[in-house]
Amino acid sequence: MYRIIFAYTDFRWRQELSVFSTLWPLNENRFLPGKSFETNRFVNVLVKAKDGGDILRENILDEIEILNQWIMNNITIPTEDAKFILSYQDLCLNYEWVCGGNEHILMLRERVRVGHFIDLTYPKGGSKDTPVYLGSSLGDVSLDESNGTLKTAKITQLFYFLKQEPETIRRYSSDFSYAVEKFLLKRFESDFITISFAHYQSLQDGLEENAKHFKPNFIISFVALSIYAIAFSFVMHRKPRKGIDWIRSKPYVACAGLITTLLALCSGFGAMLLFGVPYNVINTIIPFLIIAIGIDDMFIMNACWDRTDPSLTVPERMSEMMAHAGVAVSITNITDILSFAIGCITELPGIELFCSYACITVTFCYVYQLTFFIGFLALMGDIEKCGRHCLFFYPMANPTVSSIKKTIEWPKTDLPEQLSPKQIFPPSCEESQPKMVHNISITTQSLKMKHAQNDVLTTVSHKKNGVSKLAAKNDGEQLRMIRRFFSCTYGPFLLRSEIRALVILFYILFIAFAIVGCLKFKEGLDPEKLVANNHYIAAYFEDLKKFWVQGPQLHVALLKPPNFADPIQREKMMAVVRAFENTEYTLGRQGTVFFFLEYLNYLDQVNAELENTDRLWNHKLRTWLKFTGGSNQWATDIKFNEDGSIQAFRFQVALRNIVEPNDHKMAAKMLRAIADRQPFHVQIYHETFPFADQYLIIMAATVRNILISLVCMSTVALLLIPSLSSSLLILVSIISICTGVFGYMTFWDVNLDAVSMISIIMSIGFAVDLSAHITYAFVTSHGNSRERVIMALGTLGWPIFQGATSTIAGISILYTVDAYIIQTFFKTIWLTMVIGLLHGLSFIPVALSFFPAPRFQISADDMRSG
Repeated sequence: MYRIIFAYTDFRWRQELSVFSTLWPLNENRFLPGKSFETNRFVNVLVKAKDGGDILRENILDEIEILNQWIMNNITIPTEDAKFILSYQDLCLNYEWVCGGNEHILMLRERVRVGHFIDLTYPKGGSKDTPVYLGSSLGDVSLDESNGTLKTAKITQLFYFLKQEPETIRRYSSDFSYAVEKFLLKRFESDFITISFAHYQSLQDGLEENAKHFKPNFIISFVALSIYAIAFSFVMHRKPRKGIDWIRSKPYVACAGLITTLLALCSGFGAMLLFGVPYNVINTIIPFLIIAIGIDDMFIMNACWDRTDPSLTVPERMSEMMAHAGVAVSITNITDILSFAIGCITELPGIELFCSYACITVTFCYVYQLTFFIGFLALMGDIEKCGRHCLFFYPMANPTVSSIKKTIEWPKTDLPEQLSPKQIFPPSCEESQPKMVHNISITTQSLKMKHAQNDVLTTVSHKKNGVSKLAAKNDGEQLRMIRRFFSCTYGPFLLRSEIRALVILFYILFIAFAIVGCLKFKEGLDPEKLVANNHYIAAYFEDLKKFWVQGPQLHVALLKPPNFADPIQREKMMAVVRAFENTEYTLGRQGTVFFFLEYLNYLDQVNAELENTDRLWNHKLRTWLKFTGGSNQWATDIKFNEDGSIQAFRFQVALRNIVEPNDHKMAAKMLRAIADRQPFHVQIYHETFPFADQYLIIMAATVRNILISLVCMSTVALLLIPSLSSSLLILVSIISICTGVFGYMTFWDVNLDAVSMISIIMSIGFAVDLSAHITYAFVTSHGNSRERVIMALGTLGWPIFQGATSTIAGISILYTVDAYIIQTFFKTIWLTMVIGLLHGLSFIPVALSFFPAPRFQISADDMRSG
């Protein structure tokens, strides 16, 4: 399952595997371990001494053999009709009806008695004509330096290969695997040995167990975000009395925003499953993503609604709200949709499936926001307009309108021609916005007093460009405390010269450390990281690495074999063997298993003259292959034509130093390069190649997707915010945020792999959101750069903060889950939100304050068309 989800789908490993599977297909009744790559029903048990010492001690070997015999003979399963009981002897892959019984344990137990006949050199032992390969059976070994014979070993493997055809037998084999799992987890006890194990379904089960963690965590996250969103949907009175404003508060709108995300999830997942798109367990991350996007957009739209004039009709307020929020929400969703669509352009099936599900789900989220949520907001707007209670809908006196009227009760004859700054802004804001005040006037002609129960319309005229703006917003003269903080305290404080200098210094340090992290990143995904640390297969993968230090076998096939009777071609073939033996990732001649080398040893033993004749190199060779002690294994290494000539053959070379993912990548790259240079059409394969191919392309695929995303995001930003300077600033911000995320995730022990690549794709979309919101608010404001920054922070500072912190709150529960996939998602999104928040509320505002305002001006035509 790991190979299906995370391995490169259409690359060299598939071609290589196809070659070996075609030439040497699995034969269930002539099976030898290590000679087939098609075994997909097995149990593998790794055994160590409980004291961590040598397993070659007699009492340890006896205990291992007891375990081996118990699994082979005592673990049973019933047939479907309960008429028969099946054991390993009934289900095993065999050689001429004899099950393999981990004979290396018997050999090691009898090593004293048979030591004169079996040479226990490592990794290749056995007699002269019957080599026994121990490299895949024993690990963490030490050798006698004088003769290279085996001295100690600290771990061994027990293999149980099961039949997989037909379907009924395959099902029984799976049942037997789970019976062994149950025995080893719940019943097995020993005073001498410890075990770790895996079977074919173990990793898939571990992934599904991770998915089970998401259900309770998603519920907790959803409840927490619901409380967060609903709590901030209530509006508080300041005058004439403190308390909740039950007319302007909108808890049901917050609920509608949450329901929108659930509808999007149901529709997106349902549509993909309806069209037969396979479900990937990594898709369980998507609900957290959709909730974050939906709530962020809800906060933006609510903020823009609150900024509209309550005296307007609901359609007019909706129009004004969407004129501003529509752009911000569209940027959020369109860029997210694009980032996931680009993520689908990948060779890694896990990422492709995740991005396709996410792309469709975000699309539904966007559609539902523009239909269901906006419609619901309009209904609640009508309730607010009628002065009804936000929860129970009974009529109430409208304190908002009343308070506005009380503040404007001048006699018509006494209305001043122009209001002073103190009459427009609260005292706490007057000093922070002196220039903005001088540019605003309110004329007596603009104030139209109507009946006592009518609304009051206040028109603010901007002298510089003559554009009318609504000043008597929902806030009226009483700015909310939090918005007052952003526009009257935080904004002016941030733009003080010394604070800007500190922000610039902090940014330099931030980006410098991020670049250092980018240069130190690691690639690769260890299989044990796909499951929780307490899952049994995690210990198995950790123990398995001891065999990767030295011992695994690389299979080398010559598809156009040489003419053995030709000495030149024989030498070329031996040069091929030496080319593979003499690398930093191979053990040399002592680890090579090749029938031709054994035949040369045989000819040397019988003192045969090496004639260049067909009799010696063809007829006599075939006779030797038939009657030598190792004839069984040589028969599985040679493919004959119908006329008896050799069609193809293979040999095995022992590998070493392939412990870490980067070792897999470099070894595969080097060994393939060697194969490509050789004659005889050489093909090679090892079980790690599917994962090595992933490691080889992950960096290139990530960079490619990021570059395509940057181009698309910039284009979208330019279309929705028709200002080239704004688009460039957003582009730079995205690059800065992604650099920070990529760099700092290295310091947080996150490698570049398929899982983190998914998270990076998500972070690009979030980076656009956090950059574009504040930039758009700046562009649509008026005045000089300083005034625009303060107005932008006052307008969207709080919604940006709400969106980022709600996402952080929503994913924080994932930090408690001890699984790499979940932890990687949490760390990447947490970094994106924190770094994006720093950009949106500090780095970008400070940067904007240095640029001349006209550079970010939207033309009048664009404003009118918007």
